[in-house]
Amino acid sequence: MDFARQESRALVSECIGKLPDTYRTVLLLRDIEGLDTDETAGLLGTSSGVVKTRLHRARQALRTLLDPYFREGDV
Repeated sequence: MDFARQESRALVSECIGKLPDTYRTVLLLRDIEGLDTDETAGLLGTSSGVVKTRLHRARQALRTLLDPYFREGDV
């Protein structure tokens, strides 16, 4: 893996860590662990609709955190 890719991964990881717990948890379960919506809802004790909403908001928040770095070409 080249340096730029390692740096990008570290930045994404750092930004995920900045997300509120509810967003970070759903993002990790769905996008990193690969669970489906129903599995994630079951683990979190909530509905599929709540998981979908939180995931959407988590992705938006992550995009907002990452945008300044990638827009400027720093990574």
